[in-house]
Amino acid sequence: MIGKDDEYCYTCGDRVPKQDKAPVKQKPVSPLTNLVFIASLAFTAYCFFGEPKLSLPVTLAISSALLLIRILAERLVNKT
Repeated sequence: MIGKDDEYCYTCGDRVPKQDKAPVKQKPVSPLTNLVFIASLAFTAYCFFGEPKLSLPVTLAISSALLLIRILAERLVNKT
């Protein structure tokens, strides 16, 4: 049996051809997802500075949730 690190066949002595591993191309998140993410962050910033104001913890929670959703969406797209 030939292992993945063997260079020669033990039986016949022939050189084992090396197979190049093709890099896995990651698919980016759709531009629409990026646009919605940026728009959501802009709206969150507006809610923090505009009237009526959201508190800082609420604003940070919303921004963190948006970032987490975007990261999970990117991982889900690249998983398939």
